[in-house]
Amino acid sequence: MLKNKYIFIFITIALLLSLLTAPTAAQNDSLNIAIPGRAQTLDPAYLQRVLSDWPVMNSIFNGLVKYKPGTFEVVPDLAKEWEISEDNTEIIFQLKEGIEFHKGYGEFTAQDVKFSFERIIAEDANSPEAQSFINLERVEVVDQYTAKLILSQPMGRLFTSTLPFNAGLIVSKKAVEEMGRDEFASNPIGTGPYVFEEWDVNNNITLQRNDSYFEAGAEYGEIVFMPMSDPTSQELALQSGEIDIGQLTLDNFDQISQMEEFEAEIYPDLAIQYVAFNTSQEPLNNKKLREALRYIINPEEILIGAFAGKAERAYSILLEDMTGYWQAPAFKLEEVGEDYVWNLLAEAGYPKGEGLELEYVTDANEERRLIGALIQDQLSRFNIDLNVEALEVGPKIDRWQEGSYDITYARFTNTVDPGYNFQWNLTEQIGKWNLFHWSNEEYDKLWQEAETTLDSNLRAENYKKMQQLMNDDSIGIWVTHGVKTPAWTTEVDPVFSPDGVILPWLITSSEK
Repeated sequence: MLKNKYIFIFITIALLLSLLTAPTAAQNDSLNIAIPGRAQTLDPAYLQRVLSDWPVMNSIFNGLVKYKPGTFEVVPDLAKEWEISEDNTEIIFQLKEGIEFHKGYGEFTAQDVKFSFERIIAEDANSPEAQSFINLERVEVVDQYTAKLILSQPMGRLFTSTLPFNAGLIVSKKAVEEMGRDEFASNPIGTGPYVFEEWDVNNNITLQRNDSYFEAGAEYGEIVFMPMSDPTSQELALQSGEIDIGQLTLDNFDQISQMEEFEAEIYPDLAIQYVAFNTSQEPLNNKKLREALRYIINPEEILIGAFAGKAERAYSILLEDMTGYWQAPAFKLEEVGEDYVWNLLAEAGYPKGEGLELEYVTDANEERRLIGALIQDQLSRFNIDLNVEALEVGPKIDRWQEGSYDITYARFTNTVDPGYNFQWNLTEQIGKWNLFHWSNEEYDKLWQEAETTLDSNLRAENYKKMQQLMNDDSIGIWVTHGVKTPAWTTEVDPVFSPDGVILPWLITSSEK
């Protein structure tokens, strides 16, 4: 009996010790991060939604170069050094040795560099990133750890936005060829600080720490990216403890950021948010009608109603301090009067706005629905009917690329190089990411010229002319560059890029 008593005590103590140690350690070793909607792909050559796809990709893959954390300064990553020819058309990269791809896919070599970049420019690839390597002819494998990029002409943004961003990420040649493109998009293999683990039925994406990472390893053993398209749901999840890092709405930023258990910050956004008119089909292939809509749709009302008045109006696709900034007119209704707009509508064939019905496609989240409702109300003042259709990301992108809408509202992430920002409006991007469905040969020519020079003055002049062409054709309305409002529990210490994008592998515990 005494023996049984001691056995019982021993088992009880062992159980208590296990309860006190294992679960707590597991919980402390995992982070939940909200992303604004379902990721569309984890293949860097086919990135679709920067805010959802990029934080995950950036944790799985490396590029030859990267942005130094917290800055836009370009520093080595998989490459240890490089040499550029005098005519800027050949770049030789010396690669770091001994770096392994995840899950036993072998050592990273120059063959993977060649494969990663040439798959983007291949004619049958249909990669939206082809313009990012517009002047890349080929990649030569000099030896196992040396790769040479051969350009037809210099590329002004090669090191500012192409190589440090998603187009420059290196995939495993062996993995892509073994799996095929479609399977690889949901089972990515990189060299990064985290290894892809699972993409579950709820669209949560789980990554596990890469314990063989070639640089300092991440502190947290597991990261789960959780799609939450509605910013309000992120606030509730943050307060309930479901997530550790998320975004706040501008309406509630002050209140939540002052709570003891949370910290928050407002970051300037590099993105551009805008109203796009589909210029390729009736009725908005009518320039007079587009001119009228630019006066009717009031960005100031959108900023007050949807952004709590805390986001500033944009007058350009670029931020003011960027190369080539040009300020578009404000198109204020009060400056021309309602009669001017009524006359434009009459010239367009819609006197008094009668009989004009427009299809508007937007995201199925609270903010975008509200923006749609505000535009709907503005158009109704001129007797124009707007059918607002709120869609999930996938169906919305399908509609964008089909061109089956009249008006849409979009947010496009930009980079520090204007060439990246302007490429999405090229003729070649119709059916991909040119949401204006607009084609202008002069615009295309100016962009190509700017891409092939290192002359900053010429690039600036071309970008200004391109914006003027867009303005002259009345293809849309710039609304705001917006802000990012990340918030996190005080138990973690996150690191962000200058425009507020989370760098998951650098997150540490504030308790340490």
